[in-house]
Amino acid sequence: MLLAGATGVIFTLPAIGQRGPESLLPPGFGEPPAQQPVPTRPQPNGAQTPGDDATPLQPSASTPTASAMSDPAENVKNEEDDEEEDEDEDEELVIRYDVPSAARRSLDEIGIISEASGGFPSGAFGVTKGSFLKQVLERTNGPVASRWGTIIARRLLASRTTTPSDVNGADWAAERAWLLLRMGDSVVARRLVQQVDADRYTKRLLEVAMDSFLANGDLSGMCPLSESGVRLVGDSKWKMSRTICASLAGEQGSATAFLNQGRYQGWMKGVDYRLTEKAVGAGINGRRSVTIDWENVTGMNVWRFGLSVATGIAPPERLFAETGRQIDGWRVQLPMFGASTRLNNAPGAAALGVLSNRDMVDLYSQVVSEDDAPEVAKTQAELLTTAYTGAGDDEKVAAMASLWKAAGTDLKNQGMFVLTARAAALITPSSAHSDSADRLVSSMMTAGLDNSAAAWSDVVSQGSLAWGLIAVGTPGAESVTYGSLDDFKGTDSSENSHKSALLLAGLAGLNRLDATARSNFGDDLGLNVARQSKWTKAISAAADRGESGSVVLLALAGLQASNWSDIPAHHLYYIVKSLAAVGLEPEARMIAAEAVAFG
Repeated sequence: MLLAGATGVIFTLPAIGQRGPESLLPPGFGEPPAQQPVPTRPQPNGAQTPGDDATPLQPSASTPTASAMSDPAENVKNEEDDEEEDEDEDEELVIRYDVPSAARRSLDEIGIISEASGGFPSGAFGVTKGSFLKQVLERTNGPVASRWGTIIARRLLASRTTTPSDVNGADWAAERAWLLLRMGDSVVARRLVQQVDADRYTKRLLEVAMDSFLANGDLSGMCPLSESGVRLVGDSKWKMSRTICASLAGEQGSATAFLNQGRYQGWMKGVDYRLTEKAVGAGINGRRSVTIDWENVTGMNVWRFGLSVATGIAPPERLFAETGRQIDGWRVQLPMFGASTRLNNAPGAAALGVLSNRDMVDLYSQVVSEDDAPEVAKTQAELLTTAYTGAGDDEKVAAMASLWKAAGTDLKNQGMFVLTARAAALITPSSAHSDSADRLVSSMMTAGLDNSAAAWSDVVSQGSLAWGLIAVGTPGAESVTYGSLDDFKGTDSSENSHKSALLLAGLAGLNRLDATARSNFGDDLGLNVARQSKWTKAISAAADRGESGSVVLLALAGLQASNWSDIPAHHLYYIVKSLAAVGLEPEARMIAAEAVAFG
């Protein structure tokens, strides 16, 4: 069994699309973190000067150095030693805070929601070493194939949990927020970094905080931290933040001085510099009129995103062509955009797990009242209205079918299933709609409406997709026989019968198969869902210890792929089994049903 503190285990990331044996996590697990950027996509280094030729938009905080993870008191001691060695140290940059002891927040427990409010228990990570968990967070780069996997992970990351041993609480909060940003939840990421008192920010937390504020278009949020950011991080963004913050404070003389200094010293150039000028002009007594020319700009970065949002500028859509999926989540949560604008990003955000069914329905209801909404958006809103309030079930199902058909890509299709989930639950189970049962049940499952889906159990045909979803996704379902699985395989058109493999894995993880059916059907598929790797041993050991938080983080790491067709069946088996073992059986069922629906 993997010990809780065993951080010497070496893991490697899975090869996407391969079904062969592999370890899940990357090389170096348990070793001191390398001083290099998190390997997402190429992104601006903190020391670089972003120009017009920017890399694709990604949160740009780098992997923490050893000094960033040290105790704050030790950092202060090091600074004092440096001052003794260098009498010319600029004392104005040494920021002092005067916070009453009773008002200070502990780094031992950081989070937004408590267990009583639906969050994870404070001891969700048990005795697992923080250095191990921290590397799991850092190396989970995504994209993540599972909507329900990201939903449960977002809840964990936002929960008020005990900081694991051997990590600094501020750095731990930073890694949680950093992963939230990469999953598209910029709002919770910002709230999480703000749970730490300003005088306890480490370099790592400052790096992540900057991107969190920019992802929300919140320029004022960085101002209380501006001088600390310059002193501890010192990258171009934090340096230029001083000119924006001076302008927001009405100190236009200082703002101009910082702006000129940035131009002369080359902190920023091109459109990034002009956007900074634009932000300065938007401050108190700002009198700058700046025109932003996007013609020769060939990419989007987080500085451009945040400043354009904050100043009401809409960059050309072509600049977002190479951005990650998380941008849908960032954009759809920003109130600066109108409903019809956010609607373009809504299906992708729903597939990410950032938008719920209710959120999407509310968004479409706003479009109906917008006079200048695009015709496509109005048509979709009208179809949604019919799906909920049509004259009869035939009209409602037809309206939903039109929404599903217009979705196009797999991600948008999943988003549209989320949109129609509660409308689908209103349809009376009937053989008259058996042709639409697969999609109706799939839609209900995206919103966790398992009992409504179970009502179709006597209507759907054995071996159909809807039957498979009900078998694996509803509470208290009966044990499945080999014959039923074989019927499902007979209708499975996925490559290499991957849906059938995922169904087998989900049912086995939930213990809804007898041993003979599991063995025989596994032989038919040439599959052993229980095969082991270092990752499977790690998640199983965490489940044995009852560590729901550790299980969720390892499960998320095992769900990294562009879509379900690239997730190996044995990953799903261990994820479902481990989640159920730590009291998360409903979430395990939803992940299994999602896998079968979209695998």
